[in-house]
Amino acid sequence: MGVFEQQISRSRAINTLKKLPVFRGLLDDEYDDILDISQICHYAKKVAIFNEGDTSLNMFILLSGEVEISTKNGGTLSVMKPGDIFGEIGVISQVLRTATARVKDNVILLEISKERFDFLMSKNPSTVAKILKNLCSILAERLINSNKSSSLF
Repeated sequence: MGVFEQQISRSRAINTLKKLPVFRGLLDDEYDDILDISQICHYAKKVAIFNEGDTSLNMFILLSGEVEISTKNGGTLSVMKPGDIFGEIGVISQVLRTATARVKDNVILLEISKERFDFLMSKNPSTVAKILKNLCSILAERLINSNKSSSLF
């Protein structure tokens, strides 16, 4: 791929990141920092991205396709759609995975490792502070929705 094509791909990736709630409020150069610490991954249908009980060291942002989040005992917890983030607890706290993430349709993910996230934290703590604030909002919304769902039974 030539330099021109790489610039166009990077530009498209940044435009995608700008639409994602987890990156809300970042400055243009901070999106470049996110791409620098990220890896774009492709997974085929039915592949497990991670399994319940695995070591938790990466978070994922779904760019296309669908991923089912499930547990051995509870079945399907949710189906992630483009723009959703999952596995984020692995970057915040190194606990074992509490669920399995399995590809429903072919997917493209942005993967960020804890190591690279920590590197960004040391390089640009204000960027990470914005991301963590957004993550807290996302997690709070999930908890509220979970509580609403469980109160129906």
